[in-house]
Amino acid sequence: MDATAEKIIYREDVDPISGAPTITAVPQFVKNALDGVPYNTIQSLDELFKREKLREMWRILRKNDAFDYQLEVCDAIIRSCLLGLGWQFVIMQTRQSGKNEESAFIEQYLLLYGWYYNERISGVKFAPVHKPQVQASMDRLEGADTPDSGGMAGSILTKHAFRKSDGYKFHMGTPRDSNKWAFLSINPSANVASQTAFTLLEGDEAQDIDTNKWERDAQPMGSFNNATTVFWGVAWTKESHIYKAMNQSLEMEKRLEKELGYRPKLVFKIDAHRVIASGNDNYRKAFENQVARLGVNHIAIQTQYLLNFVDSIGRFFDAEQVARIYATSETTRIGPKSDEVYVFAIDVAGQEEDVTTLNDETIGKEKRDSTSMHIGRLDRDGTIMPVCWYHWTGEAHSKVRDQITAIIKHWNTIGGTCDATGIGEPLAHYLKETFPNQEVEAYKFKAQGDENKSKLGYLAYSYVANDRIKIPRQPTADKEQSELWLELKWQIENLVRVAKKQQTINFHVPQNAKPRFAGHVPHDDMVISLFLLMRAAWIIKNPEGRRAEAFDRDGV
Repeated sequence: MDATAEKIIYREDVDPISGAPTITAVPQFVKNALDGVPYNTIQSLDELFKREKLREMWRILRKNDAFDYQLEVCDAIIRSCLLGLGWQFVIMQTRQSGKNEESAFIEQYLLLYGWYYNERISGVKFAPVHKPQVQASMDRLEGADTPDSGGMAGSILTKHAFRKSDGYKFHMGTPRDSNKWAFLSINPSANVASQTAFTLLEGDEAQDIDTNKWERDAQPMGSFNNATTVFWGVAWTKESHIYKAMNQSLEMEKRLEKELGYRPKLVFKIDAHRVIASGNDNYRKAFENQVARLGVNHIAIQTQYLLNFVDSIGRFFDAEQVARIYATSETTRIGPKSDEVYVFAIDVAGQEEDVTTLNDETIGKEKRDSTSMHIGRLDRDGTIMPVCWYHWTGEAHSKVRDQITAIIKHWNTIGGTCDATGIGEPLAHYLKETFPNQEVEAYKFKAQGDENKSKLGYLAYSYVANDRIKIPRQPTADKEQSELWLELKWQIENLVRVAKKQQTINFHVPQNAKPRFAGHVPHDDMVISLFLLMRAAWIIKNPEGRRAEAFDRDGV
């Protein structure tokens, strides 16, 4: 095991865009990154540019040590670049396994090579989002002039010769187009500046790249000199750009095998198990914690860590997850118990929701749901269980508002979450003003695209995986409550997950779902309210204190 593996700490985190659970690496670089390669013994860079000296060059340029899988990736890409082979690589790596470090090393290596041998070297790296993705790539290449930091500014081989121009281009020597690396956004709305990738064209977070945008604006930049192309990322859907690129590269492997007599490796799949097998025991612990917390079938585990592609549209909960939700002998009730704590959640009717079918996301008509309210029992350990449901269809909002107010008082809740999307916003703010001593959250699904809805979906996955959401047995004495219980169960079983860009997810009940009975019209109001109930439970940090503590609203 190398020294770096012992000095990397991993902590659980949440993706700020999608809400997907992830882990973040906090590196502590080795004290002496030049172990075995003292600067005062370097007489000529020719020796370091030899293929077998790749690890030594990594140590000097990056001031840390590389895992074997990182060197394997870098060696293949650098060889294609320097020989002008023009191959297309797809590098899929589990989160926080060093792909950005590999990319930065390749860029730094090639810029140094061009400067030392006076050869034309240039590249362009794209990412879907300027901040943080493009900015992070530039920061990784630049590094810092400190004892424990590598990069252009940190390595003794590049720190005195590198230059930066226009805020997004790096050079070795006097800035010019023949010795530059440019960093650009490939967002569909971005105006891409014309650049030439003479040596290497990169696409980062390729699972989120818009294929049409790439083919129109990015790929032509590498045409002049048959530049090598590399796509970096993780798995996502079978409609994603990286999936298409992977199949293209596999076809290129077959074609090259006929031409060369051997099959070059153009597709690298380095999943969590491969990283763990490399000797990174800290990564093993972090990955096992994630699996224990979320379950191995969680969409984030399957795509971002095990690198398995998923269908764009699929069931939100599988049969095992549904069974876990209903694995309890608890019962419903129509009034509060003195020794229990309650929260509420409300999904407000009136906002047109996006709908889809099991076969085509665009098929189906928009329909309005009813206003649905859950009252949930919040346990000390954070487990939430709905114990009573309320439903309004077609009633005046003023009347519904008064009834909701009375219900909240009846249950003596400590807080809750109210859908504040569209017509729900006045109700949410009314409840905040009416109950100032409760933690009432106004939750907007589409305040920032589908981000909030995606975060709510990932939160629901987390609650199910940790057995923090339970639904009691079907009530038999109250016909209305029994019917609402059946409707909620049907919506849970028919809820559809739609995978979007940037690992975001959407969800709803499709209009062509098999009806529960003749004349039944599919809705998702009750399951949305259930998800909001989990959100309400999540924001209440101290149920016994009957008042929410401070929390980070951007955390989920």
